[in-house]
Amino acid sequence: MHVGDGDAKFQSMTRTTSSSDRAHVLIVGGGFGGVETMLALRALVSERVRVTLVSVSPLLAYKPAATTESFDETPPLAYDLRAIAMDVGASFRLDRVEAVAADAHSARFASFTHLDYDALVLAVGARAATAIPGALTFRDQQQVHHIRRLMSELRSGTLRRIIFAVPSGCSWPLPLYELALLTATCLGELDVTGEVMLVSPEITPLCVFGVQASGLVADLLVERGVRFIGGSDPQRVDQSGALVLASGETLDADRVVGAPKLRGPRVTGLPADRWGFVTTDALGGVIGLPDVYAAGDMTSFPIKQGGLAAQQADVIAQRIASDHWASVTEPRVHRVLRARLVGGANPVYLRTELDEFGQATASTLHGNFNDSESLAPPEKVFGRYLSPYLHTRAPALSRTATDG
Repeated sequence: MHVGDGDAKFQSMTRTTSSSDRAHVLIVGGGFGGVETMLALRALVSERVRVTLVSVSPLLAYKPAATTESFDETPPLAYDLRAIAMDVGASFRLDRVEAVAADAHSARFASFTHLDYDALVLAVGARAATAIPGALTFRDQQQVHHIRRLMSELRSGTLRRIIFAVPSGCSWPLPLYELALLTATCLGELDVTGEVMLVSPEITPLCVFGVQASGLVADLLVERGVRFIGGSDPQRVDQSGALVLASGETLDADRVVGAPKLRGPRVTGLPADRWGFVTTDALGGVIGLPDVYAAGDMTSFPIKQGGLAAQQADVIAQRIASDHWASVTEPRVHRVLRARLVGGANPVYLRTELDEFGQATASTLHGNFNDSESLAPPEKVFGRYLSPYLHTRAPALSRTATDG
């Protein structure tokens, strides 16, 4: 395990925790990565650290559920972060991080509060920017009512063709696949005439999961009547409503729904690449900053997905626990991308192992829920500690929820 300058770090820990038997772990971010870190620390080293969770939102938003929520009347799925923190004996505060002073082991927040730490875990997510001007950008639950309105127009015959467009660059495409499949399925059930297209730079559908999974998804799109146009780079929607591609070709549409392009959060004091993402070592440590860790979408790992954020959080929690003399196993990096794709007759479970560059190395898939129930978790996002915990907690009642 990489510890860095161990002696100096030990002395620093001794100085900063001399007034308490427990070191202070400051977790910034109320999404999957932040909450998984908090739950993992409770399981691994609860008696040795005190934890503070800081989030810009009071809720853990279960964003992957936004696609199915667009087609039913269920409220947004979210959980009360303050209650979760209370469950695990952590402190909670609403705030936004603005700067990190790594040498002083301190973080500054929008409220002008400065919090000292022995270990800082950042999991603040990425900025979801509009990538296709003129298109409706589907980010999360905040766009559910827009999709419901589009479906009403399709049902009434006001709209005939809708395009779901994946932009080039850093983006997570799976929600658009679900929206396209759910839209086509709904039209088929209602016997309404309409055309659904999915346009993407991907050569084959969801190729991030490997060849076998991509082939299954391609068959599913055909089965549902979704036309896939791969190897295309959507640029903008022109005045006529058509989608303009980088090749100069245009695709007629009544409406275009796009995925956002992701950018890093750019926190003062954190080194970042040209897109604002933070580079970490294999165990989640921010390069060049002692006792500072980062997990999830804010990191430079090319695949942005909540389950991967939870895995990164587990490694970080093990590393912190090991640094605080807990008897834990050596942190092990194991990147497994799991997804539950809905929109067909049954959910399709996709799984692949990723290398350090985010490339698929070993894939498995299950096409029928009943056959694979014991092999694939029903969650949209799986976390070693998060998933079992959420099964014990009732969702919060809220109209909207945003990531922290």
